[in-house]
Amino acid sequence: MSLLVRDSLSGREVEVGENGRVGLYVCGPTVYNHIHIGNARAPLFWDVVVRYLRSRGYDVTFVQNITDIEDKIINKANEEGVSWEEIVRRYTDSFHERLELLGVNLPDVEPYATEHIPEMISLIQELIEKGHAYAPSNGDVYYDVASYPSYGALSKQRPEEMRETEKGVTGYKKSPLDFALWKASKPGEPSWESPWGPGRPGWHIECSAMVEKHLLEGADIHGGGDDLRFPHHENELAQSAGAHPEHTFVRAWAHHGMVTLASGKMAKSLGNILDVERAVELHGRNALRMWILQSHYSQPIDYSEEILEEKRRSYERLQNLYARISGSNSTSELDESLAHELRERVDRAMLDDLNTPEAVAAVFEVMGRAGAEISARPVAAHEFRALAANLAEILTTFGFDLSSAQEVLLTGTLAVESSFHGDLEVIKVRGTSEAHEQVVQKVRTREDARRQKNWALADRLRDELKVEGWLVEDTPEGPVLSRR
Repeated sequence: MSLLVRDSLSGREVEVGENGRVGLYVCGPTVYNHIHIGNARAPLFWDVVVRYLRSRGYDVTFVQNITDIEDKIINKANEEGVSWEEIVRRYTDSFHERLELLGVNLPDVEPYATEHIPEMISLIQELIEKGHAYAPSNGDVYYDVASYPSYGALSKQRPEEMRETEKGVTGYKKSPLDFALWKASKPGEPSWESPWGPGRPGWHIECSAMVEKHLLEGADIHGGGDDLRFPHHENELAQSAGAHPEHTFVRAWAHHGMVTLASGKMAKSLGNILDVERAVELHGRNALRMWILQSHYSQPIDYSEEILEEKRRSYERLQNLYARISGSNSTSELDESLAHELRERVDRAMLDDLNTPEAVAAVFEVMGRAGAEISARPVAAHEFRALAANLAEILTTFGFDLSSAQEVLLTGTLAVESSFHGDLEVIKVRGTSEAHEQVVQKVRTREDARRQKNWALADRLRDELKVEGWLVEDTPEGPVLSRR
């Protein structure tokens, strides 16, 4: 199967993984604070990509780094009066805990910047030897942007239009655009020995060194946020292409859009972030996953509580339908047809630039047709064995939690005393939602009205429940209540 990824550098779809292997490198966190839901988009999306490719037989090596030395880490340590190592330990643990809350797996390789100092020094030396870097007398080393004519190709900028991204010591940089490969040590900062004196690496050099070490044939896909395209990824490309022009550094650059609020970008510096822990508490991991996957990775994505509530309800509807067919013990011509169509459409979407919204849309559309068949012929709920198996595989591959769906009809059953015949009436509540007594009473009253053929009252109560966010399905076993 051919995997096409739209390359941010060329603007064209590039085929990767032709030999059945995919090397993926994604820029990970700088560990100086808890990650928010905007930060979570990349690890969650790429986790789904890795799961999917492996399910289709690809041999994937997934590398995601940890930046454990950087100005923000040092500043945080100084503010709190603790060591920089303490900050790194605390927020690396926090990062891993929040990935677990989201159901995101760790990468195959999680390299730390400070574990790769020798590789970075070696790469800097090569750049100096080839005329792409220079070491002034102050102990810094800078990349000479003018030495690399293609600089700006990734971010679609011309050098004369670029902003200065790093302030250097006055008089030592040849050009304001030149960036640090090595920074001379300052009092109170961590440092390592180098040919240019004690210091620490610049931010950009770490990823070039780690890609070369852990993906020997280069990265088939290099992922990261759109905010990293310049200067971080532009500088990575310049470094690696300058040092080793004969090697392929990246075959396809894939940049994901930012998470935005009504007031603009979500960012720690703006104080408008929503921590992942709180987001999971508010919305649940399935709703967050649905929210992220229903937008193409390359596009920005809006956050609001209303949007997440809608995603929660849409997933519950899907889960409810899965619960109805999960116990199927037979198949049919329609079942086989829908199962085949679902698998084929999901594969087509994912292999064409990792199009998760198209894949999720296919799930809802196919399952909607199964639901329509069940509504017309309730016994059909037991005839979707193939579709149930395919749906479970796809949703699990996409990282959704199906554990509650397996017992949803049992755990969601409420026994309430009916007013007619004095019998015990069972109202089934699908999904994880709890129905309060007022809602249950309204369903009970509606069932009374239906049995007395008071259709006007039954319809009015159904409409009221719909406005309150509930759907009522009339089945031979009694009413079934679910969230819209």
